[in-house]
Amino acid sequence: MLRKLVASFAVVFAAGLAWVSPLTPIGVASAAAPECKADSDCTAGTFCIVALTPHVCKPPQAAGAPCKRDVVCASKKCDVPAGKEAGVCK
Repeated sequence: MLRKLVASFAVVFAAGLAWVSPLTPIGVASAAAPECKADSDCTAGTFCIVALTPHVCKPPQAAGAPCKRDVVCASKKCDVPAGKEAGVCK
């Protein structure tokens, strides 16, 4: 009985190890975009989204996306509540 339990655990553990890629450290994105500091760091048509960490270049955001500036929203309206650092695109 104990041997069957240990054998089952070994199979599950081995399958779990095979699921994790040995080339990508745990917790690190495999295709991380370079961080931007200003809109000038981005290509034409994209903006530096500073409401995300790390900051990333993206096209204008849809309603409900995190924002700190109006320019990053497709509607050109970033609703930041008083006293808050970031808001959401309207």
